[in-house]
Amino acid sequence: TQLITSVTTMIGGLAALAVLLLRESPLAIRYPGSWKITRSCLINLWRVGVPLAAERAALSSAQVLLVRIVSQLGTVAIAANSLAVSAEGLCYMAGYGIQDASIALVGQAVGAHRRDMSKRFAWLCTGMGMVALSGVLMWLFAPALMSIFTADAAVIALGAQMLRIEAFAEPMFGASIVASGAMQGAGDSTACFVLNLFSMWGVRLTLAFLLAPRFGLTGVWTAMCVELCTRGVLFLLRLARGKWLERGALA
Repeated sequence: TQLITSVTTMIGGLAALAVLLLRESPLAIRYPGSWKITRSCLINLWRVGVPLAAERAALSSAQVLLVRIVSQLGTVAIAANSLAVSAEGLCYMAGYGIQDASIALVGQAVGAHRRDMSKRFAWLCTGMGMVALSGVLMWLFAPALMSIFTADAAVIALGAQMLRIEAFAEPMFGASIVASGAMQGAGDSTACFVLNLFSMWGVRLTLAFLLAPRFGLTGVWTAMCVELCTRGVLFLLRLARGKWLERGALA
């Protein structure tokens, strides 16, 4: 599986590079322009890239600790948790696609010095993300989603229960995914890191640690649901206040 993923990623990267090299457009690599790396370019790269790298590290390390918590709940819980996470991934793929669109649209508007357009794109994409991740389909088809990955009845039943808990948080999860993309498009990646760090480490891990011993896997996924709702609210508040346009490294 890892080999297939690596090969697919490599082919996709080469295809994207070929498009940029061969087509005629302002975004083509062959388009006339300076290749000189300026100091301001490096500063922007640092300001945007370092917080994003820190965010990924914080989220990944938190996921490792969550797996450690779940590992104490028994084999059925471990299997149900792992497969439910995979099943949930099928439901929020659309959200990450809209996030990519928001990064491009907001970044383009910021580059054109159209802050009014940046805000409209940000809210439009965020609304689309919330609709795309409404959670209705996850609730209705939770058992069917789990049955894609396993035939074990106990794992399917427990995993479906977890997905239905998570369904309540999907709209707010969609809001956080797409709003973070809009903020990244404007260069405000530091705020994305801070909000994700607080919600994941301060809310999800704390609640999971407290609820897992008493409620088992249900407690862990309840903690996840509360955290994603909290994260969504935080990102929507940040988006509404407009500070992401004022403090972005590219603004």
